[in-house]
Amino acid sequence: MEEIFDFRSLRIKQPGKLLADRASYHIFNDERELIATATEAEGHRRVKLVRESMRDVREFTITTPAGVPVLSLVKRASTWSTDVQGPGGELMGRIRTEPNRRHYTLLDDKGQTIGQAVGDLGLKRFAVTAAEGGTFARVRKTWAGLRKEMLTSSDHYKIEFTGVPVTRLVRVLTVMVPIVLDLTSYEPL
Repeated sequence: MEEIFDFRSLRIKQPGKLLADRASYHIFNDERELIATATEAEGHRRVKLVRESMRDVREFTITTPAGVPVLSLVKRASTWSTDVQGPGGELMGRIRTEPNRRHYTLLDDKGQTIGQAVGDLGLKRFAVTAAEGGTFARVRKTWAGLRKEMLTSSDHYKIEFTGVPVTRLVRVLTVMVPIVLDLTSYEPL
């Protein structure tokens, strides 16, 4: 698989739907061209959400604009972890969320720490560092517009890589951090 996230900066935007039946995220490159979409596999009805407690497992498929699956996310609320899987379902890595929601540990497929994202108290700005130190990316929550901010739970994020070389896995996990952050901290589901 070619590296679809190989850009200096990326933007992640949620569509602004008032009563969305499933979460989705659009990933854009520096030129604001759509390069991938993360879509929740299972939809839900609002009535069902009122009756049931929060779902433990949420699954997402990340596809190219042509609809070709390139990754999947499996977020488990009970273990505070999200698996990032390749197109064949093989585990590529994992993002472990700390209960304070400010620390996200990036792990490889063997469970070894390869990076960490640490946020400010407002969960708006995150520095992403390698396991051995050194910041290689910054993630920040950006303004989504008055209508989206007031009427929906839709959020926007920007990821900026500093130019420090990183592996494909570290880059993929870094791009997935805002989605995990959003699902953990801001989504009402």
